[in-house]
Parts: sequence; C-alpha cells; structure tokens
Amino acid sequence: MPHTSSGIYWEEHGQGPLTLVMLPGFGASADLMTGIARHLSGFRVLVFDLPGHGQSVRAPADGRLPTLAATLHDAINDAGVDTYCLVGYSLGGAIAVRIALDYPDEVRALVGVVPWNAAGTTAGDEVIAGFDAAYGNVEALTQGVAAISVDPSKTSSLTSSMLTVTEQMWHGWLAGGALTSQADELPELRVPTCYILGGKDVVVDQAKQLDDVRRIPGSRAVLLSELGHLCGLEMPDVVANEISNFLEAATHEILPGADVETSHRQSR
Repeated sequence: MPHTSSGIYWEEHGQGPLTLVMLPGFGASADLMTGIARHLSGFRVLVFDLPGHGQSVRAPADGRLPTLAATLHDAINDAGVDTYCLVGYSLGGAIAVRIALDYPDEVRALVGVVPWNAAGTTAGDEVIAGFDAAYGNVEALTQGVAAISVDPSKTSSLTSSMLTVTEQMWHGWLAGGALTSQADELPELRVPTCYILGGKDVVVDQAKQLDDVRRIPGSRAVLLSELGHLCGLEMPDVVANEISNFLEAATHEILPGADVETSHRQSR
C-alpha cells in the first residue's frame, strides 16, 4: 500500500510483530527493496524512496547524510512507527547508520547491505566521479550500471530510476556527501549491527567496510563471495535470507559479542 509522509513516498508490505524499515541505495527507487521484501516473512515492512529519488523528488535532498537522515526519520515517525529495525542498502546503509546514531532509542537493529563505508571516499574515486559526471546521460548511465553489475540482464531497471534523481541530490551526494566521514562516531553505536558484503562489489571499498565493523561494538559482517554491489536486483532471495538470519538472532538477544571476524559464505 503506497503512502506519502513529509514529502517522502513509502510502501507497506507484510505483517509481523517487528517493523522493518528499508532504505534503498543511491539512484534506486523503493522497487529495489520491495524486491528483497518479497522474500521476507514475519515482518511488517516499510520501504521508502530516498529524498530526491523516485516519488520523493519533492522532499528536501542536499545529498548530505545528516539532512537525509533527518528527513527520513521524520517520515518514519509520521508513518506512526516508534521503534523499528533498519535495513539500508549502499547509501541507504550510511543513512541508516546516521539515523541509529542520532536516534538510538528508536532503532532496535541495523543491517547494512553492501553499505557505503562510513569513512567516505576521495575525489579520485573513479566510479563515484564517473557517475557524478554522467548525470542525465542515458548512455553513460547504462554503461555505468552494467560495469558495476555481476549480471547486467537483471540490473537494467536501475538506469531508469537514476534518471529520476534530482540534480541537487545527485551532485550533492556524489561530489559532496560521499566525501565526508562519520567513521569516528561508529563506536557510539549501541544497536546490534550486521554488514552484508559482496565479494564482487566494485563500488565500495571492502577494507573500509570491515573497518566499520571493527569500530561498531558487537557488530558482525557476512561476506558472500558471489554478490556484487547490485545484489538486491541480482540475488534478492539471498540478501533477504541473510537479513532474516541476523534479525532473528538480534531481536531475540542471542547475538554474540564483538564478532569482527568475517563470515565467508558461498551465495546460492
């Protein structure tokens, strides 16, 4: 069922005792997370379009993590949700970390799916700079999406959703927000946290992602060797299974202590 809160579009799926808020990645629409949510059961799932994306293009979107997080937090609260588990994909993962830092009493657990690393990147990052320069260019974006895909036949829809992103949000993130760091704040996180990483991810620096995990108390990482950065489109069932496994443990308070050793698994 579609809704709009604070200029932010969101959809509700499923039923369950836990509310799961899902935030897609940069350039993606709510459809990315809806595809994963179809493989989840036992949760009430709220899937949001990011500010400046999809059907949330009228919401404030400057590409900076604090303002993106505040806007989405207001929309989550407007949806009548007081406590929830957060799943963030890529940029959505970085926003989810910001929300968990700023509103610790509301977030019960945090999952980052190929999350953007907290330390950010540098102006010399060729992938990020390439997408920044490709704003509105269908051919260049199509080539860029294919280049970061493991199975391009399953990811072509991303180009269309990228074309909906506002120019302020596009450049504000790729030439601004992506260069900033919130890594020093990670030790302040006090919610069960898991990073789901892809062994074939060519967008986010895996070493930096693992550094995030080591900084977050009690967190863990799962490395799936065959997953790339667009695994939510390519293998949504595998991603959903890892989300379910972690949340079942975390919400029953059986998550082990600081597990900074990466679990390596072969994706199906």
